[in-house]
Amino acid sequence: MDKNSTVWRVKASSENRSIWAYRVLLILAGITLAVGWWARVFNLTFPRQKMWDEIYFPVFANNYLKGIPFFDLHPPLGKFILAASIAVFGNDPLGWRLMPAVFGCALVILAAVLAWRYFEDKIAAILFATFVAGETIFILYSRAGLLDGILVFFVLATFLAALRVEEKDQLVWPALLLGLTIAIKWAVFGIALPIGYVLWRKGLFRPFVASLYISAVVYILVVFAGQIWNPTGPFKTFTDQNTLMNAVEWHKQALRNAGRAVPNSEGSQWWTWPLLGRPIIFFQETNAAGKDLVFLAIGNPFVWWSSTLAVLAGFGELIRRIVWRKPLADHPLVPIVIGYAILMLPWIPGTRIPYLYNYLPPYAFALLALSYWLSRIWGYRRWGPWMVVLYVVIALAFTIYFLPLVTGLPLDHESLRQRIWLESWDHGEFQ
Repeated sequence: MDKNSTVWRVKASSENRSIWAYRVLLILAGITLAVGWWARVFNLTFPRQKMWDEIYFPVFANNYLKGIPFFDLHPPLGKFILAASIAVFGNDPLGWRLMPAVFGCALVILAAVLAWRYFEDKIAAILFATFVAGETIFILYSRAGLLDGILVFFVLATFLAALRVEEKDQLVWPALLLGLTIAIKWAVFGIALPIGYVLWRKGLFRPFVASLYISAVVYILVVFAGQIWNPTGPFKTFTDQNTLMNAVEWHKQALRNAGRAVPNSEGSQWWTWPLLGRPIIFFQETNAAGKDLVFLAIGNPFVWWSSTLAVLAGFGELIRRIVWRKPLADHPLVPIVIGYAILMLPWIPGTRIPYLYNYLPPYAFALLALSYWLSRIWGYRRWGPWMVVLYVVIALAFTIYFLPLVTGLPLDHESLRQRIWLESWDHGEFQ
């Protein structure tokens, strides 16, 4: 990679080999985008009651607004974001869920821009945006007053900011976004590694390391703001000594709690996530007509399992290049594989009961790997583009098929059971 280069190029995908396949792909992408955006905002206030971890995060956000003391082991930025819409629309379902919906819709646009900047390839950009738009688990996390969809947005925004850096003065942006990302959840601190790799290949690694003080300052300011708005002592300003001491004590308590393994039937081990092993049930009820209304945090199985194969293929390709001593450092799969692996790493020790939603940040990198491989297939002979089109058709069909499980659309019980393919997907409510 040239020092001044800002893209990680895929070999020309030659979309002009089949203009009709390209046009069909655009139509499918448009349909998926429409379906995905609609599903993110349709009947957003249902259910009226809190579901899953909405019993925590919107409550904490509202506590900030009211100055009510509480403890949460996550840094405060995610709750600040939820608090913004609660302050405007009230402490009700619209207030809880509007900001995740906004970030969920914006994530699709961010995905297109990021993939174009990374690969400088139309097909890869279209595919990545399409997969993000139609991914059912991203749809659900855009419909719930939770932090994880917002977290994925900040992770990818930080990565994009690193890709856009051309000179030292621009390093402030990835450093700032890195601080904000960690101020939502600590577990994604590893995103610093793939962005550091990208900047190293641009000859900017040392300036990037030097700029990390910006990340630290941003993180500390956010935490201090949380301590001021969550009063548990007689302090009122950033310079108050009690504010500093309380921030230190909060970190100590949060670290202790982060290491506790609290059993939960919705939990799942990290190695099951790439297999879509245990979706989380957010909400289930039966309406007056006898239909099931369900919110199940389930991904699009076709895309999910394909992305796992894409990551494995990525590891295999990098190993093959090492063995055969082929050029490796500037291969576009390197930062993707690094990003995936490092974001999985915090969950491998098993000191805390993890959940499927912890896989969402690495899953974004798995979708990047999938987009890479499909863009390569697009350029393979005359039938390559139509194979990719067929893949997107199937992916869209799976999105539509599983959409009722993430939007609460009514299903008769038999139709619900038909969508529960694996025993680990089953919950007592589905019997």
